[in-house]
Amino acid sequence: MKDYHTKFDFTLLVLGPVHIGSGEKYTKKEYVYENNKYYFPDMGRLYLRIKDEPGLNSAFTAFMTEINDGSRTTTLGEFLSANSILDRDFGGYSISESGYEFEKSSGRSWNSRNREPGAGRNLNEISAFVKDSYGRPYIPGSSLKGAIRTILINEKFKTDDVPWKDGDNIFNEIRISDSKPISVDNLTLVQKWDYNAKKNCSNSLPIWRESLKPLTRIEFTITTSSERARKLIENLSHYAKSFYQRYKNKFLSAYPDRVIQKNIDCPIYLGAGSGLWTKVDYHHVRIDKIQEKSYKKMKMKGNGVLKLARYKKVKIKTKDGKSIHLTNDVFYEMGKCGFSIKEVDVG
Repeated sequence: MKDYHTKFDFTLLVLGPVHIGSGEKYTKKEYVYENNKYYFPDMGRLYLRIKDEPGLNSAFTAFMTEINDGSRTTTLGEFLSANSILDRDFGGYSISESGYEFEKSSGRSWNSRNREPGAGRNLNEISAFVKDSYGRPYIPGSSLKGAIRTILINEKFKTDDVPWKDGDNIFNEIRISDSKPISVDNLTLVQKWDYNAKKNCSNSLPIWRESLKPLTRIEFTITTSSERARKLIENLSHYAKSFYQRYKNKFLSAYPDRVIQKNIDCPIYLGAGSGLWTKVDYHHVRIDKIQEKSYKKMKMKGNGVLKLARYKKVKIKTKDGKSIHLTNDVFYEMGKCGFSIKEVDVG
């Protein structure tokens, strides 16, 4: 096949919080809440700071190996305070509190001004966002490629006639770079929410994720190595809009407009928590098989529930100079993004 390398600049605009997990989780013993921020120290540097101080080494070991017997767990902040460790020069990074990490219950409030000091600020385990060797968040090219592949499988190929067998894999002709590094200032912490269409109500779950804030922009480079692959990427915007309409007809149309975000640029869903219907092959998915494999207590009913997160209301300026809110509420669709793509003239 003729070599035909073409490059495209791909810009992703985050519209709803996006979580690309590293597989790691932070417990209450690995972060400190103070001054309206969640501080995640380098635990290795913290240990080096205290290991040579009399009594602190054994106290720290006892703290880290404390068995959770169902009673309240000692937090890292409490350990540092009890041992008069006031400095915070342990590397790592901080994430500013948004005020929407918790629901309005048990003395907690989305508005931090209404909270009692110290109330509801320590979260359970926090799923970490993937980061490079310098501690900078990024989106792996494989994550974006998976989302693009879902769009193309549903809207271009539609049947089993996908050219990817017997060594003829069209997706090998589409290479997507990892994103450029993203500032940790673009991270926020969001809680998982499910919205049940049948009951018309939302429900929070004790799951928190490091996620990219709405309005974060991320840059990628897509390179195609054949004419047929170039045409796929050239028409990706069309396929993405078509896939969104399929998703809307199948799933989103059952939900009230106030929890559905408008599209900005071409719609795409990315990362964990965006929901089954943003990721499957509609032509071959077997819901009955998925339901059979689900845990009894978490067995999916019907088409499932809408996956949401809460974050403060933000505005974006449109091309005609108007400012619009990204959402009608403080509910955001988890993983929702928009993208623009442009072929690069390398001549």
